[in-house]
Amino acid sequence: MYNEAKVTIESEFPLSGTLTIPEEKQDHYPAVLIISGSGKGDRDGNLKNLKMNLYKDLAEYLTSKGYMTLRYDKRGTYKSGGNFNEAGLFDLIDDAVEGVRFLKRHPNTDPERILILGHSEGALIGPAVHDREPVDGLILLAGAAGPSADLIPRQSEMAYSEMYEAAGLKGWIFRTFKVADRARKQNTQIFKKVSDSEKPVMRIKGIKVNAKWIRETLDYNVIDYLKRVECPVLAITGAKDVQVPPDHARLTADTVQGNSEWHIIPDMNHMLKDYEGEHTMLGLLKEYKSIADSPLSPKLTAIIGDWLAKQRSVQPG
Repeated sequence: MYNEAKVTIESEFPLSGTLTIPEEKQDHYPAVLIISGSGKGDRDGNLKNLKMNLYKDLAEYLTSKGYMTLRYDKRGTYKSGGNFNEAGLFDLIDDAVEGVRFLKRHPNTDPERILILGHSEGALIGPAVHDREPVDGLILLAGAAGPSADLIPRQSEMAYSEMYEAAGLKGWIFRTFKVADRARKQNTQIFKKVSDSEKPVMRIKGIKVNAKWIRETLDYNVIDYLKRVECPVLAITGAKDVQVPPDHARLTADTVQGNSEWHIIPDMNHMLKDYEGEHTMLGLLKEYKSIADSPLSPKLTAIIGDWLAKQRSVQPG
C-alpha cells in the first residue's frame, strides 16, 4: 500500500506529476525519478489506444520496496504545460533535471538515496540528466548504448526486411508495389528536409513533425554521457526486444565507470512484459495490445528488487 499525491514540477513549463509515498511512516525515504520513453504517453505509460500502465506499475512496485517515486506528464501533454511538438530532446533532459531537483528538495527524501529509472528514451537521457544533476544510481531499462543516428535506421531496416520476406498476399502486395523501397526513399527525404531546417516544427505531408526533437535525437550519443557515470548502474533489456539490441545492456554496463550489473531477460519485450509469440517490427502494435493487461515481467521486478536491496545495504558516502 502507498499514499499518492499530485504535484507540480517547476521547469520551463509546469509539469504535472504523481508522487507515491510508502504507507509506512518514515522521516525520509529513498526516492526514484521515473523517466518515460518517447512519444505522447502519459505519466502512467498509457496512450489513447494502448493502456499499458507501465510506469504506474513500476512506481507501485518501487513503492512496495520502500521507495518514494515521482513520475510526470511530458511537457505539452495531458496536464503539463508547454508544446509537445516544439520540445527537443534537450528540453526533455531539462525537465528531468528539474524532476531530480524536486526530489532533492522534498522534505521526505533521503538526499543520499536518489535514483533515476529510465525506460527506452528515458534510459537514453538518464545518464545526461545525471551528468547535470548527479544521483546515487541509475536503472536503465530497454536502453540503447550507441549513437541514436544508428538506432533509428536500424529499426526502419528491420521493418523493410520484413516487408521483403513477408509471405502470402501481404508479401505479394509489399513486393509488387515496392512498398519498402518507397518507404525508405520517403524517410530519407524527410530526414534530409528536417536536418536542413532550423524550424522547431515542420509540416510534412500535412502532418506536424517535431523537427527539433528529430535533429537533436539524431545528433545524440548516450555513450558520451555513459562514459562519465560513476554511480551504480543496473542495465536490463529483454531478449525479445526488437526496438533496441538486447546486448546493449552489456555494452551499457561495460561503458560506465561505476559498479554495474546487466541482464537480458528471456521472453521480455520492449514494454517490459513477457511475450512468447513471434516478435516483428510490423506486428509490434498488435503484440503490445495483446499483453496490455499483463503484469511486468516477474524476472524484471525480481532483478530490480535484488539490486535495490544491495544498494540499500551499502552505506552512503
